Amino acid sequence: MRSRHGKQRRKLYLVALLLTLIVFGFVGLAVWQHFDVLTGVSDGTGIERKTLEYQGRLYGLRNDLDTVLILGIDKFSDNLGRSDAFINNQQSDFLLLMVIDKSDQSFYGIHINRDSMAKIDRLGLGAKRIGSFTGQLALAHTYGSGGTDSCRNVLHAVSGMLFDLPIEHYYSVTLDAVPVLNDLVGGVTVYVEDDFSRTDPSIVQGTTMTLKGEQALTFVQARGSMQDKTNINRMARQRVYMDGLYKSMVECVNGEDTFALRLSTTLADYSVSDMLIQEMANLAQRVAGYRFDGIKTIKGEARLGEEFMEFYPDEEALLGLVVECFYKPL
Repeated sequence: MRSRHGKQRRKLYLVALLLTLIVFGFVGLAVWQHFDVLTGVSDGTGIERKTLEYQGRLYGLRNDLDTVLILGIDKFSDNLGRSDAFINNQQSDFLLLMVIDKSDQSFYGIHINRDSMAKIDRLGLGAKRIGSFTGQLALAHTYGSGGTDSCRNVLHAVSGMLFDLPIEHYYSVTLDAVPVLNDLVGGVTVYVEDDFSRTDPSIVQGTTMTLKGEQALTFVQARGSMQDKTNINRMARQRVYMDGLYKSMVECVNGEDTFALRLSTTLADYSVSDMLIQEMANLAQRVAGYRFDGIKTIKGEARLGEEFMEFYPDEEALLGLVVECFYKPL
């Protein structure tokens, strides 16, 4: 007979896992360890910034937040981090910065456009920086082996775009995990607003349907074949999927005690991270019962560049968002 204490502890674990999955939806399982950002930042940025001036006032970086950058990689797990070269063709198609506010006992995500134009480091042999250029954030992951060095390069680029914001950790997962996760929860029900007839006619516009298998990947990834080809439209669709995933996840957590363990084991082969699975216990204690405040987006303009779509964040609005989320007035 299971003890009451054991059931409560298991419930904490499941709730923590569920809350984490809400934030980054289809891209996997994240666990992290808290570091005081005022005494140092993650080994991904090499940046330490304690103050920032905004509208004539000085702000200090908050030390009561945990941050982890979630990446959805557009290639497949059999190629994950296995390149011996210093360049690869694995772009980060999905980027979401997860923020946990311990003082307010809440958490939320900041959805970042993969087309955002930012300063990106070029990496050479041994993941050494050999220069930089301005390009889509998604390209930052193509420098390095496709493993930890590539993830750190994305983290550094995102940190720079967010006014040198320290970001503690990263967690990347390949997009071939989407159908696996989708079917593990029994399918995800969504309302289909876009026309998928040129991509997958089984996804019917104007209907509410439960996505199965590869339909889920098509729903969150399709872009070039859509009437609205912008990543802004695709990001809106991804948030619809995340909402549906949450509802399916609730049913799984309530219906199966071992679901969390089965999920974490299944997704392990698809991910690269600087975080340890042992940290899940601390995660459970920290975020169980926290309030989920949704997903924020960054204002800006999407326009066609010389070859591809480019997204230019509204610098003033972005600075305001960074100050609001990560700083406090001094």
